[in-house]
Amino acid sequence: MFKARMKFAKEGRAKYISHLDLMHTMQRAMARCQMPLWFTEGFNQHAYVSVALPLSTGYSGECEFLDFNITADAVPENAVEALNDVFPEGLRAIEIYPLEDGGMKVGAIAWSQYRITWAFEDGIPSGFLPAVRELFGRQKVEIVKRSKRGEKTVNMKELMRDLTLSEADGEVVAVVTTAAGNNNMSPEYLTRAIRQYLPQFEIPFCAYHRLNVFTADGSPFR
Repeated sequence: MFKARMKFAKEGRAKYISHLDLMHTMQRAMARCQMPLWFTEGFNQHAYVSVALPLSTGYSGECEFLDFNITADAVPENAVEALNDVFPEGLRAIEIYPLEDGGMKVGAIAWSQYRITWAFEDGIPSGFLPAVRELFGRQKVEIVKRSKRGEKTVNMKELMRDLTLSEADGEVVAVVTTAAGNNNMSPEYLTRAIRQYLPQFEIPFCAYHRLNVFTADGSPFR
C-alpha cells in the first residue's frame, strides 16, 4: 500500500457539488474504473480519500488535490484517462502521482491564487475600476472577518498579495493571492470590501475560481 495524490479540476456544473458529495463521487468513480483503493478494516470499512483545502460550494478550481491510498505497487497505467471516462461533467483528473516520503503536507499550504469575475447588468460602471484600484492600493482596508471562533476586525491587506485587475468582455477580472491555512481569507472578502467601501457600485454577479496553491515560500504545492 502507498499514498497517491491526484490533481484535478472542478468546473462548470461540478462547482455546485458539495464537499461530502464530492467524496462520494470520487469513491464511486474510482470503483467504476477499478482503481485498487485501500479500505480501512473493521465493521464500517471505507476508502481513505481526502481533499486538500476543499472549495466552497459554488467555487470552481483547476488546482485541487485528492489524497488516497492504493494497494497496488504503482499508479495504474492510464489511470487519469480511466477516471475521466467515468467522472461526471465538470470533474477532470489532471495527473496522479505517488507521494514519496509522504509528499508535501497539506498543512504547508499558505496561499491560494484565485480569479474573481465581477459582472454587471449594463456593462462595467463608470469609475468602477479606478475606484477598486484605489481601494486596494491603500495600506489598510479593514473588514470584519468571520470564523468558527467568532468575528474579528482585520486589515485584509495583510492577508492578500499580487492583485491584478483587468477588463474582459464587459466584466472585471481580478487575480489575487489570499492567505490559506489556519489564517485563511476567502476571496469573497474582496467583494465584501467593495460593497462596504464603495456602496455606489452594485455587483450583481460574482464568480470565484482557484488557479493555484502555494507554500509559505511561494513554491507551488504538489
